[in-house]
Amino acid sequence: MFYLDLDELDELHARLPLFSRNRFNAYTFADRDHLFVGQATIRENLTGYLQAQGVTEPVGRVRLLTNLRVLGYVFNPVSFYVCDDLQGAPLAMVVEVHNTFGELKPYLLTREHLLDHRYRDRREKHFYISPFSELDHDLELRLEIPDERLNLQVINWRKGEDTPFFAATLNGERAPLTTGRLLSNSLRFPFVTLKIMFLIHWHAFRLWRKKVPFHPKSAQPELQRGILPKAHQAQAPVTRLP
Repeated sequence: MFYLDLDELDELHARLPLFSRNRFNAYTFADRDHLFVGQATIRENLTGYLQAQGVTEPVGRVRLLTNLRVLGYVFNPVSFYVCDDLQGAPLAMVVEVHNTFGELKPYLLTREHLLDHRYRDRREKHFYISPFSELDHDLELRLEIPDERLNLQVINWRKGEDTPFFAATLNGERAPLTTGRLLSNSLRFPFVTLKIMFLIHWHAFRLWRKKVPFHPKSAQPELQRGILPKAHQAQAPVTRLP
């Protein structure tokens, strides 16, 4: 995964031969793959989303933990925006979740959810992430602000139960973004974003074979809330969540 300062995307485009912004390359960052509320750039869309959600304080540095397009293809199950204020203090974190139906839902955590350099909150999911989990499950987000190490947890709880239904942890160590590193990643993780999509469907098939209860996408549309269109899906500028 890539941890990118949104204000440095054009500089990376100019400096790294294998990296481009909004143009085909071995690795591409495409603004259209992310949060969209009717603005031109990813930073403007993020700022517009925050303001619509009541975060009106000016936004300083923003870093995004995400996957890039690899030879034009990407699927991002989840990306994380880490937002500072103008003084460099933590302001908010936005968790951008995608599903295999091309839908996007953001989950916002603000300073009221911040303690000891970690954002933490629990809320109803209300998004079709997996056909094997119900829409009214709770998502607990435990998100340490990335530094030299990465420690992010997303835990899925059934109502009234004391043990998690599902837990995912993302760990890692920071490494410099260089052409050599990109070449190395190409050898170690070829077609990584395509592999993500393949494995999602492969594991879903295995769960289906085991007769794990299945929830179709068409069921309970009233529990699928707060979904935002991507740039290519929007017919008109969107400024607020439904």
